[in-house]
Amino acid sequence: MATNLSSSETALSNQPPKPNPFTIEAKIGFTAVYILIFTLSVFGNSIGLYVVCSKAPSRRITDLLIKNLAIADLIFTFTNLPLVAISFHLTGPSVWIGGIFGDITCKLISYAIPVSIAASVITLVVISFDRLCAIYFPLSQLLFHRHRIITGIIWLVALITMTPNLLLHRVSDLRGIDECIQKWPWADDQKGSFAPLRMFHVIAFIIMYAFPLLVIAVSNSLIAYRIWFHKAPGVAGRRLSNVSVRSTRRKVVKLLMVVVIVFAISWLPTYVLHYYIFFQYHLYKRIPLAWVILLFCVSHSNCAINPLLFIAFNKNFRHAFLDTTVALSFLPCRAVNSCVAYFREERSTTMFPDQSYPSQPSEPRLLPVKKGARNGAANIYDTKL
Repeated sequence: MATNLSSSETALSNQPPKPNPFTIEAKIGFTAVYILIFTLSVFGNSIGLYVVCSKAPSRRITDLLIKNLAIADLIFTFTNLPLVAISFHLTGPSVWIGGIFGDITCKLISYAIPVSIAASVITLVVISFDRLCAIYFPLSQLLFHRHRIITGIIWLVALITMTPNLLLHRVSDLRGIDECIQKWPWADDQKGSFAPLRMFHVIAFIIMYAFPLLVIAVSNSLIAYRIWFHKAPGVAGRRLSNVSVRSTRRKVVKLLMVVVIVFAISWLPTYVLHYYIFFQYHLYKRIPLAWVILLFCVSHSNCAINPLLFIAFNKNFRHAFLDTTVALSFLPCRAVNSCVAYFREERSTTMFPDQSYPSQPSEPRLLPVKKGARNGAANIYDTKL
């Protein structure tokens, strides 16, 4: 993340600020890339969040996955991406405004970015545990069906674990300019902050990357063994039912594994750069600046990739996503009302209040009507895998 990079380099250097190292072409190119990532992330995650919120209340764990990742990605999009794009036109990535307002915004934004990442990681861990319990301990799944409670716990844990970012970040006058950096209370100078800063990022790497991915890998290995290799005995009818259940579970596990693998690959470049910054700084200085920006860009693009994964691996979600996109372009006010009704725990399954779709050809439909449905009842797309 930009804040991590700026804090580390500030702790390593006490030289006067250098002029902006980017050429006009580089500024335009990198800014255009981040504008594209920002646009795709906002559009994809907003539509995905609406698709889940506009459905009837569901206990499917896929909805929890889509909803939490969409919220986390939107927070990351609105807090980190604009700052990175603006930093290309400033003298450094940590340049900030002074005063009380600068301190407040520095703390809140530096806190919101890691909280959104932590919420994504915790969500992936929870989904892995849910799939594991569904296969090995099916009677214990009632806990995971309480999506609102699970969502609240996920975000509470993310907020608590990332509290050090809220406490340590502040605006300081360094090298003649105001910068938003991590300021350690027991460090007298910038170089004195480097040792605790290095330990802080090592712990963050373990908590937010290495350990969660290890837990997810072990869980998915156990799940894959049971689904693909274990054959449960039973009568013919029960076997057919087991085949259907196993097929559904395989689809959920495949989607989860793809999301986790993409998350791991996307954020790996950032942690590799952190390793060179804190342990091999002389080698890090030899890496061209353009490559450093591109590697960070790979990590930042994860927020725009997640909606594409759900579209690619979930046929029903893909259809609902496309129909919703068309409908929202005509009825944006209904979309806002539907999301508000969802968070007020009101039943809202469609953008149209009578739960039927317009009969006029000129008006858009959110979801198709099921052929042969009784009394013309609408068949709402489901994101079930």
